[in-house]
Amino acid sequence: MYARVAMFEGADLDRLQQMNEERMSSGEMNAPAGMKKVLLLADRNANRSVFVAFFDSRAEVEAAEARFESMGDEIPEDVRGRRTSVDVYEVVTEQDL
Repeated sequence: MYARVAMFEGADLDRLQQMNEERMSSGEMNAPAGMKKVLLLADRNANRSVFVAFFDSRAEVEAAEARFESMGDEIPEDVRGRRTSVDVYEVVTEQDL
């Protein structure tokens, strides 16, 4: 499994969550192909967030990049924040305790 990790600054997390819920309930959510799971981490005090998307292979991560870029056009920067980095990691261990 692979994780695409994108870091953001300045997101409006409440509005982002509202937009996500609206898209999910309306069926308008068009997630990148191959994405298995997503995790959004937030540091509200520092106004930073980390978006982690999980895929079965690095090839799926690479194939999804164009969709991630178009999502950036669909969600205004004042809502999603300014992306400061994107990295891809292999998930070596995953455990539920």
